[in-house]
Amino acid sequence: MSTLRQTARTVVNLARFPYAALRFRRRGQTDPWAHQSLIQLFCATGGRFNDWASALIRAQSRPLELPSSVGLLGELRGAVLKTHTETLRRNGYVVFPKAVPDPVCDRLMHFARETPASVRRMDHEPAGQPPRRAVFDPDQPLAVRYDYPVEALLNNPDVQAMLSDPSLLALAQSYLGSRPRADVLSMWWHTNFHDRPDSEAAQFYHFDLDRIKWFKVFVYLTDVGVDNGPHSFIEGSHRTGGIPQWMLRRGYVRLSDDEVLGHYGAEREVVFSAPRGTVIVEDTRGLHKGNPVRGAPRLVLQLQFSNSLFGAAYAKSRLGKASSPGLQRLLRDAPDVYANYL
Repeated sequence: MSTLRQTARTVVNLARFPYAALRFRRRGQTDPWAHQSLIQLFCATGGRFNDWASALIRAQSRPLELPSSVGLLGELRGAVLKTHTETLRRNGYVVFPKAVPDPVCDRLMHFARETPASVRRMDHEPAGQPPRRAVFDPDQPLAVRYDYPVEALLNNPDVQAMLSDPSLLALAQSYLGSRPRADVLSMWWHTNFHDRPDSEAAQFYHFDLDRIKWFKVFVYLTDVGVDNGPHSFIEGSHRTGGIPQWMLRRGYVRLSDDEVLGHYGAEREVVFSAPRGTVIVEDTRGLHKGNPVRGAPRLVLQLQFSNSLFGAAYAKSRLGKASSPGLQRLLRDAPDVYANYL
């Protein structure tokens, strides 16, 4: 795209963004064209537009009052919270080894072995086919990736406890600089169905841009070594200007290892091999991917906390009865944090 044409498109997107924001505020939904404008503005400005929009959100945000800051990540307050926040801002990730207790991992593994999941389409399969559902069998995988229903996850007591975990919420509020919103909840298996990267399974480098500002929480529910499809991230690529313009000009696309590592160098690639129960908090505005599995399958739970629900549209999922005392309290005192599921 020519520089003149890109500049003209950026001006148009900037001009219509206030209208998009007003429609979102009135309707609680983002128009598809508005989400595309957000992506285009991120690519055109290298993230500066997102920073500006986040500053506006921060100025209008009421802090979330947490009676405690003790949770899966330890006690996050004061100097400890500041250190983790600064590490996340600088590097784009923070790792908390063995943060989730074994009994919780065991229960979520049981859930994953008993609950039917969607078998995700692979690159070589035609689009438009009805999704398949199956109970995961590690000895006979049907595809590279299996995804669990969001409503089933929402109504799992252990997932509810994580959604209302005080340490996760404290870190989210500190990093976002505003009241967090829980959204984009998922759990999936990656399998050794084949050993080549699959773009549908997010096994090529890419950046996320579903929201204005966010971070993801990845929970390893199996041991993840080099053969189990470890998650990879390019350190510092989440920062404003961290992705070069020649990549951003291509838009919201998958990128090859040669392209990414040729630009950043292998020393910037962080590969997260870690035992089950490890929590990786990451700003996935940076370049990241899952690696192909060559050994035992990998099970990951993902939570996301954002500063706004403006952005990509997802199928609506409803939270049923809250069995976690922490979630019950927050639903009473701060229901807007979970508005995406109410």
